[in-house]
Amino acid sequence: MDKPSLSTMDEASLSNALRALDAPAWRAGQLRTATWQPFIGGFGDVRQLPTALREQLEQRVLFSAVDGAVETEADSGNTVKLLCRLVDGLTVETVAMETPARPGSRRRSTVCVSSQVGCAVGCPFCATGRAGLRRSCTAAEIVDQVRTAAFALHRRGLGPATHVVYMGMGEPLANAAATVESLHVLVDHAGLSPRRITVSTSGVVPGVARLAAEAPPVRLAVSLHAATDDLRDRLVPLNRAHPIDELIAAATRYAAQAGRRLTFEWCLIGGVNDTVEQAAGLRRLADATGAHVNVIPMNRIEGSEWGPPPAEVSRAFLAALRGVRVTVRDTRGNEADAACGQLRALLETRREMRADGTLGPPRAPAPTG
Repeated sequence: MDKPSLSTMDEASLSNALRALDAPAWRAGQLRTATWQPFIGGFGDVRQLPTALREQLEQRVLFSAVDGAVETEADSGNTVKLLCRLVDGLTVETVAMETPARPGSRRRSTVCVSSQVGCAVGCPFCATGRAGLRRSCTAAEIVDQVRTAAFALHRRGLGPATHVVYMGMGEPLANAAATVESLHVLVDHAGLSPRRITVSTSGVVPGVARLAAEAPPVRLAVSLHAATDDLRDRLVPLNRAHPIDELIAAATRYAAQAGRRLTFEWCLIGGVNDTVEQAAGLRRLADATGAHVNVIPMNRIEGSEWGPPPAEVSRAFLAALRGVRVTVRDTRGNEADAACGQLRALLETRREMRADGTLGPPRAPAPTG
């Protein structure tokens, strides 16, 4: 029988599990509190519980649905990439980023979680999409990435985790049920404010509507990357099903309902979407929606001729966004292949990039041994 995951057990399930072990119901409160402590990595660390009960829980309940099997540091230790192994042996990658306090801003620790093992969207500038999709993550697997990352930060004297972004492997709104459930757990049980959680989508319009209907009022980021349908069809194949006008309308409705400012993400690719014409289109969309724009210079990935534009082209692009609230995102974790667009699970099937930037069919992994 599969073990239930501690982080997503509701109060009734947790009480029933304790009752089956002849433990008093008030132990549930101790367990719930311990679940979200960054210094607790397993039932053995919950010292308030009797030893026998800890051992019994170990047999019946999954403390965490992910195991931080491999950790890699970057940015002088302020970025930690975790290869998280799931119960079935598949892997996802999670990134924890510490940003020290500066004049005018508080410190923050942001955890970037994966919502799927791989991705089916197939954006040609993203390394994750070149592996294809294996399966979606459960709500527990999403939530427990946050817990595992917080534990890794704590051991380095960093944290606690203050923000969560759904910007790792996969399309969160193609896994809407688990994404929505995980959001409720993070808000209702972990105590994170919805304004400190961002869900990023490449344009799953029905998923945006579901987020509006069922989820806490978190922030929404749209991975836009092009201001015209012809270019976005190439960069984000999902655009063929949900073109820009439809996507922007859904995102604008969501932002108004949630009371959050919308964000547009733009991976700046040299010679592809870095023209002043594309910048002017982006400016018009941002002006119409009041969106904040995150510009992310593309990280180089294996097998791609694409990369960031020259500095002077980037400056011209940014100058054309005059009047728009713009942030040029730092490239965090680049030396550990943990930066945006570089996330990929080890030993996954890869896809070749064609000369026109589209992706070919999956190719078999190289034989081992």
